[in-house]
Amino acid sequence: MNIDDHILLWKAASIQVFDIRYTRMQNDEQLSSYRVPTSCFLYAIKGKADLLLDSKAYKIESFYIMHVGKGSCLQISAVEDSLEYYLILYKATLHLPHRKSLLALWEREKPFQLQYVFQVSNVLTLQEKIETMYREWLKQGNLAHFYVKSLFYQFVYEFLQQLHQQQVIVQQPDLVEQIQNYIEEYYSQPITRESLAQMLNYSVPYIAKQFKQKTGRSIIDYLIQIRIQKAQHLLIHTTSSLQEIASSVGYEDVSYFIRIFKKYSGQTPMQFKQQRGQKKSYRPMYRLSLSNDKKWIRHYIDNDNYYQYKQKGDLPMNKKTKSSMMATLLLCFTLLLSACSGNAINTSNSGETKASANQSTEVQATTKIVSTVNGDVEIPVDPKRIVTDHYPGFLLTLGIKPVGTQELYMKSPYLKEHNEGITYFEDSLEAVVDLKPDLIITGDEKKYEAFAKIAPTVLIPFTLEMGATLEEFSRILDKEKEVKAWLDDYNQRVAKARQTVQDIIGKDQTVTIFAGGAKNDITLYGNGYTGRSFYDGLGLTPPAKVLEEIDPEKPWLQLSPELLTDYAGDYIFMAVDKATETYDYKNEPVWKTLDAVQNDQIFEIDGWSFWFSDPISILGQIEEVTEMLVQHAKEK
Repeated sequence: MNIDDHILLWKAASIQVFDIRYTRMQNDEQLSSYRVPTSCFLYAIKGKADLLLDSKAYKIESFYIMHVGKGSCLQISAVEDSLEYYLILYKATLHLPHRKSLLALWEREKPFQLQYVFQVSNVLTLQEKIETMYREWLKQGNLAHFYVKSLFYQFVYEFLQQLHQQQVIVQQPDLVEQIQNYIEEYYSQPITRESLAQMLNYSVPYIAKQFKQKTGRSIIDYLIQIRIQKAQHLLIHTTSSLQEIASSVGYEDVSYFIRIFKKYSGQTPMQFKQQRGQKKSYRPMYRLSLSNDKKWIRHYIDNDNYYQYKQKGDLPMNKKTKSSMMATLLLCFTLLLSACSGNAINTSNSGETKASANQSTEVQATTKIVSTVNGDVEIPVDPKRIVTDHYPGFLLTLGIKPVGTQELYMKSPYLKEHNEGITYFEDSLEAVVDLKPDLIITGDEKKYEAFAKIAPTVLIPFTLEMGATLEEFSRILDKEKEVKAWLDDYNQRVAKARQTVQDIIGKDQTVTIFAGGAKNDITLYGNGYTGRSFYDGLGLTPPAKVLEEIDPEKPWLQLSPELLTDYAGDYIFMAVDKATETYDYKNEPVWKTLDAVQNDQIFEIDGWSFWFSDPISILGQIEEVTEMLVQHAKEK
């Protein structure tokens, strides 16, 4: 990152100081795997030590200052004599409004996640400010903390000045490496994509996309792989029971552990153990160290185990809460292990008993656990009666007809042939109950709890783009092949439509999407809502003013007619109620001055039809616009 840009973002940021700490470490002490909760500065005033920051090694000594981003893992070891340092924890935010260029720079550079370390030159000035900040912080009280904030800005000024003078290299930490290191160390903790995103100060879609691009797999797949590897190690190198192993890698439900183990290993745990020729361990020292290793033998709930969310929080490390049903399961699996290990009574029927026991561990599962933004949810493997409020179009894309939905989302003209056999429930929970769903998929966070009392419920945020929403459906319903087939067809048809449109509208020509008609205040659309099929779908180019003014997070603006000339492109598409509206733009003030109107390159589209954002509707919109342009070209 350019130093000047870095200083610019510090200038624009709003700062909140969370804590100031002073620590003295002796040579036999170390700080192990401290996960930094906010951005922070570490300033060493005495001593030397080795420091690891997200697995990168540094040596620090007196008057070294280090910046650490939120979520980074900090370790300090090899302290010489003693080490004294201050830790200043703070949070920086950028409050709106700000220029688009500044917002883009903020999002691109993530300035307060940067890592850097250097030895300061103006020692006395910085140290005096830090010591004063620490003393005032200990006083508590609003006035003292207000003084601390003013001192913090002075401290930042001093360090930025030295950062600039020394031309220190600042760099972004490797996000994927941070996630991998965290999972490999804290796999026994409740880990979700949401918790990782919050910890690292990124959005869930961003970390998921970055991780998938670099590793070729999802975060959850990687997490489960690590846990299964730990289980395999325990199966080979210990004589622990299956229940003990399952618990030690986070699965209180043995049957679920067997299912997920087989899914990722291709074998049940006992088949894996027998194939590797597992025998009792004759390494008592290894066995002793393993049994005392809290990183191995601990109970935890995680992203592929639904108990955490049913209990509304983490289970205590040593607390085991089991129902009578679980006790029965444990007894059954204890008997199973006894039979498999050769300690069962040898009778003429022992072979049959053993075969029967092995079969019982491999019974086809009727439910599975899926990770959602609201935690893990147990759902049917093959749901037959799916109810959804916002997503009937997505289900129909996958060849699944919901038994019930809200009528609004089936009013798309592109879905009209699918209406038969679907019940509309609107806002009536009683109507949902009457449908007897075995799975509910909702986009309404406020209704999640009510739906969850009726049937297993999955929340898919309604703010996701079409591709991300389809990916969620494919993952939840195991429809990867169907989604791939549909997207292959979609991409071919869209590519054909794009080529057709680009043969009509040149690359140097621009397109603007409006709504409201000639006599009303106008809505201008960017790459979202009504504009998505034009810009994302057909790859058309908006005018420069639209790109400059439209916020990607809120891709529309309200305009008065007098401002039209600033935003009008070579082609204009106007969304209206086609059943009741049409306008003579050539006889309307302002409108008649626009090039698009004078050149007969303004088109009316049905605003209602272009409101829908399910895959079938988006494809229909793209092809409708294409046909409209083709017909217009023929007429000219």
